[in-house]
Amino acid sequence: MDISLWKEHLAHLPLGDIYLYPEVTSTNLLAAEKIKAGAPPFTLVAADSQTEGKGRLGRTWITRAGKALALSWILYPEPGRLQPETLGMVSGLAPVAVAEVLREQYNLPAKIKWPNDVLVGGKKVAGVLVDVRWDGCKVTDVVLGIGVNVARDSVPPPEQLNYPAISLEEAAGKEISRLDLLVHIMESLIKWYSRLVEPSFVLAWDSMLAFKGQQVILTTERGMRGQGKVAGISDDGSLILLSDAGQETEYHSGEIQVRLVDRS
Repeated sequence: MDISLWKEHLAHLPLGDIYLYPEVTSTNLLAAEKIKAGAPPFTLVAADSQTEGKGRLGRTWITRAGKALALSWILYPEPGRLQPETLGMVSGLAPVAVAEVLREQYNLPAKIKWPNDVLVGGKKVAGVLVDVRWDGCKVTDVVLGIGVNVARDSVPPPEQLNYPAISLEEAAGKEISRLDLLVHIMESLIKWYSRLVEPSFVLAWDSMLAFKGQQVILTTERGMRGQGKVAGISDDGSLILLSDAGQETEYHSGEIQVRLVDRS
């Protein structure tokens, strides 16, 4: 990572501060420190490698130097946009941005595994962790952590994976510039954040939703939460499942995993 070059290519974007590092423990943890120090809205923290990256459900996301993209984006509450009632939409913000970039810039059929993984060919190419901090009933800040498998050797061995994964270069069949990818993702994030509460955002999310019309089960650490056919995304970012009896049930994002039902 050439820090000067990367900052130069990001300079045209309406970001807050830009922090780029050769190595960190976790970009999300570092972003939390920047917030305590008074970081302005839309501050970006990115690293060439991270040793203790945070994944969903308490997992660790390791980023090896030069192999993947690891970044965190800082958001603060805004009237009519980022509020407690819109957090369901915020969980889809990064997946929509990443999936759009993979489709439009790399001609890949990216899909979003609700609430916030991005798949190509049924395999995970990117993951998102949304860290929300509260003061009572008020949101104080939100950090969007994004990790993208870029190089072919960025994917861990199968025995270390919780879900089948693939790299962007393997999926695209060519080398990918991490800097170009970062710029594209930030451009898309900024665009969709401005439309977060507009119908066009839900439509975009719904159009890229994985497993449409297929049977899935939703599980938490406590066991199965629900089962049904994936029908779509609701106006608040919830996942809509359709039961065999034709009843629709909405599920809010959280510590939920979505899995296809084995029909073999």
